[in-house]
Amino acid sequence: MDIKTMKTVGASIAIVTLAGSLLAACNSKPNEVPAESKDAGQPLNIKMMLNFDGKEVPKKDNEVEKAIEKYTNTNLDLTLISSNDFCSKLPVMIASGEMPQVVASCGTPNQSYLIGAAQGGAFWDITSLVKEYKNLSSMPSLVYENVSIDGKLYGIPRFRPVSRYTFVYRHDWLQNLNLKEPKTADDLYNVLKAFAEKDPDQNGQKDTIGFTSMINNGSLSPDFGLMFGAPNNWGEQNGKFVKAEETPQYLESLKFLRKLYSEGLINKDFASVDRGKYEGDFNSGKAGMMSATTNNVLAFQTRLQAANPKARLDFFSAVEGPVGKRVQADRGSNGILMFPKSAVKTEAELKRLLSFFDKLAQKDMVDLLEWGIQGKHYEIKDGKAVRSNQELYDNEVGFPYNKPLVTAPLSGIRTQGDLDPLSKKALDVEKENEAFAVKDPTMVLISNTWATKGAELQQILIDAKVKFIMGKIDENGWMQEIEKYKKAGGDKVAEEYAAAAAKVKK
Repeated sequence: MDIKTMKTVGASIAIVTLAGSLLAACNSKPNEVPAESKDAGQPLNIKMMLNFDGKEVPKKDNEVEKAIEKYTNTNLDLTLISSNDFCSKLPVMIASGEMPQVVASCGTPNQSYLIGAAQGGAFWDITSLVKEYKNLSSMPSLVYENVSIDGKLYGIPRFRPVSRYTFVYRHDWLQNLNLKEPKTADDLYNVLKAFAEKDPDQNGQKDTIGFTSMINNGSLSPDFGLMFGAPNNWGEQNGKFVKAEETPQYLESLKFLRKLYSEGLINKDFASVDRGKYEGDFNSGKAGMMSATTNNVLAFQTRLQAANPKARLDFFSAVEGPVGKRVQADRGSNGILMFPKSAVKTEAELKRLLSFFDKLAQKDMVDLLEWGIQGKHYEIKDGKAVRSNQELYDNEVGFPYNKPLVTAPLSGIRTQGDLDPLSKKALDVEKENEAFAVKDPTMVLISNTWATKGAELQQILIDAKVKFIMGKIDENGWMQEIEKYKKAGGDKVAEEYAAAAAKVKK
């Protein structure tokens, strides 16, 4: 079956809300581990394919992996692929049907090929099973709702804070230039201009830029639409749905990016650069700012200080725009971990896999994933965990195991730690962001047209953005591209989302 065929399998207009059984499951009192999942016999062999954002994949049979295998009675065979490559390979793998027992989604599970595959029966429906696992069922029901398809759960959400998006910047550069953290869009422009033109690293050369930028999974990074008042992906008013790119506010955000591009404040290769170069420009000290999430800021500082020990980072989540502070509200997860029926043949095997992930949220495993190995990655002082080597932890534990495998809120389970200032601020910002987080109203809706033509429609929009930012088309050209998008199916998508939302309200 080719990718195009897979995209169309089972697509239908439907409302994505969790079935009452799942909501009841999340509120019921679960067993520690289902009786049928307990297995004191032979270790379970588990093959997984996961996205990876670290620098180097750890060697097989390392100390951390062995500790996980011993505790969970498993033999792990992990294939870790850099996120950019992973997202391009996943549709092909799903279409072929040749998958390991556990496969991560590429970000949120709203891609057309993934919806079609789930609806076509490629993955196990675990909706009714979650209640049997104490830790897996500890996530807020909203997190499950936001990743379900047709009211069904086709994978375990990898839990993340709902509002964790930030801009991370060189605080030492800001101090060198006697500037303050930006509070408005104008402040942001002035800081980026100074980072590019006023020798913020004090090396006597004009060799820096303001913002490192890229196209990531069909989206701009950074995307300033929310800052200028545009919706988060889609807007809804009086039952009518409008794509963010169709709004005048989004056009204003593109004008801002066009200005940054024309003045050399962002990298000229933003349309073609890969993640390694994108992050590398920041970690090497070429760029002064980048988009990030709260859980990655400390890792970026560690990488940066490996080359420049005096470098310091800080971050902010939003600046005041025309309609105040606004931040993207997420699904509360970084994608889902799915169980292909082609590899997982029986429900008994499925339950053993679910039991494995549930055990990863028991305290011994939580401390391993959150802190690492005592004496190597952290020490206990006055009853609190204290990180001894952040970079070592990131390389050996954080990126290869914590980020890809954590599927439940861990902060209330782990040994409490003596947190560094950036980690403390991250917790505060995640809480503060809740007050001005903007939700995508289509997050729990499905459009038949988007399920079958979403990739094509998204490409029309991203191509138009690149052309406009680079000055290859003007405002009239932009509007022509928007009309092209609407006629290619965008208007139909809006109609289907409106119908789906109306059905929910009934």
